[in-house]
Amino acid sequence: MDFKGRTVFIPQDFMLVDVFNEITQRLEARGIEVIRGPESRPGEKVSFPKEHWDQWFSRAEVAMFSTRNICTREMMAYAPRLRGIVNPTIGLETVDTDAANELGIIVGHGATPENFLGMSEATVMLMLMLMYNPQATQAVMRGERARPKPNPTDMWARMMLGRTVGLVGLGRIAKGVVERLAGFGVNLLAYDPYVHQKDAPKGVVMTDLDTVMRQSDIVGLFVSITTETKGMINERTLSLMKPTAYLVNTSRGEAIDETALYHALQNKKIAGAALDTFVIEPLPNDSPLRTLDNVILTPHMVGHTKDVFLSFGKAGEENITRILSGELPLHCKNPEIESAWRARLKHLQ
Repeated sequence: MDFKGRTVFIPQDFMLVDVFNEITQRLEARGIEVIRGPESRPGEKVSFPKEHWDQWFSRAEVAMFSTRNICTREMMAYAPRLRGIVNPTIGLETVDTDAANELGIIVGHGATPENFLGMSEATVMLMLMLMYNPQATQAVMRGERARPKPNPTDMWARMMLGRTVGLVGLGRIAKGVVERLAGFGVNLLAYDPYVHQKDAPKGVVMTDLDTVMRQSDIVGLFVSITTETKGMINERTLSLMKPTAYLVNTSRGEAIDETALYHALQNKKIAGAALDTFVIEPLPNDSPLRTLDNVILTPHMVGHTKDVFLSFGKAGEENITRILSGELPLHCKNPEIESAWRARLKHLQ
């Protein structure tokens, strides 16, 4: 298809420089004009100054954003030619998807198998690291820690076999975790108000959040950020956990009250945590979480494999060109509004 005369908006992003540049180059090679926007900054969610909207959005048929760019209803309504919105990665919490649905704007994102299955693998890895504590074992090898006596009191590693793993949220990543834990002999509980028991993967028992927190030996968070999930792991829910239990978060930092988690870890109310994402990113140097010895901290990249970044450029290009061609994006967040979207396309023509 000839894409000459078509226009796409893509901002700058300090974390996804190569991905955004690759998608830009792919689109320009097909004759598409790409308007580049402002650069995001570490630790901030970037809004787009209204005085530049005409320059950025007046001709854009597709607009791409990252999880560090705020896309509002007002911005979408301002863009007279806007057909769709795309994020190169999975997260869409900075896009007003409710407004997109109401305006008939289709939304695509980077839900490639390499993305969500890589995160599933990485999450299981963190669970195993919390249970087996290879860092302590390495310290023994280096002579920094005494070798434990061969008894159940001194040894620190614990098997996954027979443990209960709780899943808060049961989307693609969580289901990938379920698949990868199938051979470990664990019990699986899950809380997700949008998933009924009949739709749950085999072996997963759906229950309420409090039960997941209270009965699990490991709790994994797999939620996007909404008014219901923001701060859902707080002083109350943490108080329900066993003192021997662990928390793993590879979804979004805003799901956790970090002050409450710090106190729970500091006071050994729970055994430990593994966190790949935080309320402010990068995690500030003065964050009290950095002072703890029972938490694994990774800088929101634990599942960022070579494979996933090879997938983003192609998927981003495909999502955008499909939207320009009047087709649903390869990875579509809101396929249920297809009829409203097609009605919008007729109005735009």
